[in-house]
Amino acid sequence: MCSVKPPNDLSDKGHAVEEWLDLRFFRPIGIRIARALYPTGISPDQVTLWSLLIGLVAGHLFVYQDRWIDVIGFVLFIVSDVFDSADGQLARLRGSSTRFGRALDGISDNLRFVNLYFHLMYRLIHGGVWWPGAALLVACAGLAHTYQSAAVDFIRNAFLYVGSGKAGELDLPEDVEGGAGGTLLERFGARVYRDYVLRQSQLFPRSVKLIMRPLRQEGGAVSEAFRAEYRERQGVLLPLCSWLGQNIRFGLLGAAAVAGHISAFLWAEAVPMSLLLVVLLLMHEWNATTLADLLEHERHAYVRVT
Repeated sequence: MCSVKPPNDLSDKGHAVEEWLDLRFFRPIGIRIARALYPTGISPDQVTLWSLLIGLVAGHLFVYQDRWIDVIGFVLFIVSDVFDSADGQLARLRGSSTRFGRALDGISDNLRFVNLYFHLMYRLIHGGVWWPGAALLVACAGLAHTYQSAAVDFIRNAFLYVGSGKAGELDLPEDVEGGAGGTLLERFGARVYRDYVLRQSQLFPRSVKLIMRPLRQEGGAVSEAFRAEYRERQGVLLPLCSWLGQNIRFGLLGAAAVAGHISAFLWAEAVPMSLLLVVLLLMHEWNATTLADLLEHERHAYVRVT
């Protein structure tokens, strides 16, 4: 039980990496829930489970080809996202953020969408779509979603870590090695999270190399000029991340369901959003190469001066 009053500020990750709708809708509502729960014994992980349960119900409602039921499902997804915002804010208010909590949050997001995709596949097949085609479309959309979410998360957290000098929630493969102890759930969460971090490092090998050598080796001791250059180069990619984020995904889902063309949502994830992901990856890695050269030049200049 917490008897201390929570801070009054909005507990966000940083305005530079937050989406417009998050800052003006999800975060303000989420922080009110977090502050209400702050003095209670309810943990952020429990709030994550609330979000998951609501999201599972929301996904199930999209199996019905009824616009009003779909609208209810869309609204429940919004409620689920509010609690998804509140769990992280509650953890930050209490200073109790953990890798297990982040892993559980990621597992919850994945389960919500896996549940949704299976229901959408059933809906397509029941609506007369050839079942192998429906299964392939859903599989492509789900795989695209996995990599899009991982990429956006990495770009934003790397920006906070390198560009702003904040700890953020950036983890690299070496940070999550080992840790085989704990409960069965904790071990499962650790395994899922390691796979997630490894996937991110495979998407951004040059960026990971930049962060590891020499940023991590030197404890993040880089000049403000370098951080400013990082912010200028990589900051232009942050608005593009919003087009691969959860808010746009739910918006597309709601619009496709109301229009009666649910397959349009899946095609949007599988094709245009995937093409945008490729552009983001290429630009971010190109910038990372240039920044690595700049950092190396900066270090050599420092050595010559000293």
